Amino acid sequence: MGVARAAFAALAFVLWGAGAARAQLDAEDLELRVAIEERQAELEAQLADWVGRNTGSWNTAGLEAFAPLIGAELASLGFEVSIEPPAPLAYPDRKDARTGPIVLAERRAFIEPEHAKHFLLLGHFDTVFEADSPFQAFALDPNDPARALGPGVTDMKGGLVILLAALRALAESGDLGRFDVTVLLNSDEEIGSLGSRPRIEAEARRAQLGFVFESARVGGEMSRSSAGVGQFYLAVTGVAAHASSAATEGHSAIVALARKVIAIESLSDYDRGVLLNVGTIAGGTKRNIVPDHAGAWIDLRYDELSAGEETQRRLEAIARAVDVPGTSAKLWGRLHRPPKVESPAVDELLAAHRRVTRELGYASPEPVHSTGVTDGSLTGAVGLPTLDSMGARGGGAHTEREFVVRASLAERAAIAAVLLRRLSRPASGPGLPTPPAKLESSGPSPAVIAGSRPVVGP
Repeated sequence: MGVARAAFAALAFVLWGAGAARAQLDAEDLELRVAIEERQAELEAQLADWVGRNTGSWNTAGLEAFAPLIGAELASLGFEVSIEPPAPLAYPDRKDARTGPIVLAERRAFIEPEHAKHFLLLGHFDTVFEADSPFQAFALDPNDPARALGPGVTDMKGGLVILLAALRALAESGDLGRFDVTVLLNSDEEIGSLGSRPRIEAEARRAQLGFVFESARVGGEMSRSSAGVGQFYLAVTGVAAHASSAATEGHSAIVALARKVIAIESLSDYDRGVLLNVGTIAGGTKRNIVPDHAGAWIDLRYDELSAGEETQRRLEAIARAVDVPGTSAKLWGRLHRPPKVESPAVDELLAAHRRVTRELGYASPEPVHSTGVTDGSLTGAVGLPTLDSMGARGGGAHTEREFVVRASLAERAAIAAVLLRRLSRPASGPGLPTPPAKLESSGPSPAVIAGSRPVVGP
C-alpha cells in the first residue's frame, strides 16, 4: 500500500472513529475500502468487457470461452483452478442439450488447519440472453448516468466483478491467507442448476459459511429468505389435418394447450406465496394445418415445500385431463430448488453484514423475503449458513432494462472484503500468525486445468 493511501486511511480512521455506529472499524478495514474504491474505473471496465461477451445458458461456445477468463483471474490470486467441461443434459425441446462448464477454484489458508475457517463463494456466469439477442452491450443509462445497462450487468456479472475485487484486495492486504476459500462458479444457474447442483451441494458440505454474489435490490436490500422454484414443460400431442377438415379429422394440440394454460395460471395463490407463470408457448407447423403438437414452459415459485408439492400434483392433474378429444399431454419437470427459510445463523450473517455496511458509511436497509431464487437455497438446504445478495445493487434482471448502480461495484466489494476479513477471525484460540508477504502483482499464474464431468440426467 502506498504512503499516501496509508496516510489517508489513518486520517479517515481517526475521523470516522468518532461515530458510535462505526466504533468497530479499524485501519485495515479502511485500507481495504480505499484500495477498492481507487479501482472503481477498473471494475467498470472489467464489467463492460464481460457484459459484452454473450454467455446465455445455451450458448455453450460462449460459456466455454468465458470460463478460462475468470479462471485466470482466480489463478492470478493463487487459487488452484479447474474447469469442468460441459456435459449432456436431458432437456425437453432442446436437442443435444449440454450444461455449461463449472469453474472451481480453491486456496488454502497459511495458518494451522484447525484454526482456519472454510468459506464457499458462489456465483454463475450464464445469463438469460440468447446469442442473437439485441441486448448485448454495456452502456451508460442515458436517463441516469449513475447507472449502467447491459445483459447480466447485475445478474450476475456485476457480482463476479465484486467477488474478484474483494478477493484481490484481501490478497494484497495479506488477509486472504487467513481462511480456506472455495469459489464455485456455474453456468447453468438460469436453467435451474440441473447439472451443477450435486457439485454445489458437495462443496457446501465441506464449508462452514457460504456467500452468494447474486445482486441486492437497488437500495441495497438483501435476501433473508427466498421462495422455492420448480420448472416444468407441458407437451401436448394432437392429430394433424387440413384446416378445412378439422371438425372431422384434426384434433388441435394448441387448443388443448390453451385450455390448460388458463387452468395453470389459475393455480397462483398470492396469499400462500404460490406463483405460476407460463413463460413460453409454441406449436404447430403452418397456418392451414391443424397442429399436432404444442408445448409450454412453466415457472413455479412457492414459499413452503408443502405448497410446492401440492401445486406439482395439480399440474400433473391438468396434464392428465383431456381438454380436446383426441389429444394427450405429458409433464416434465420437478421442484429443483427448495425454499430458503429464515434461520438464526443467516440472521447472524445479515447482522454482521449490516454492521460492516454502516461502519463503512453505506446505507443498510432491512433484509427482505425474495421470490427470486439463488443457489443459496441449495447450500442452505444441506445445512450451510449462507448469505445471499452479496453482489451489485441494481434491478430489471432478465429484461432489456437490466441496470447496475455503478458506484455499488466498489461499495459492495469493500463490504464483502471487510466482512470476510472479520469472519475469518477465530472465535478463540491462539492469535493468527503473520501471513506471507502481501501480493504486489499477479505474477505467474497457476495453470487452469480441465476436468471431467458425468452425464447429467433430467
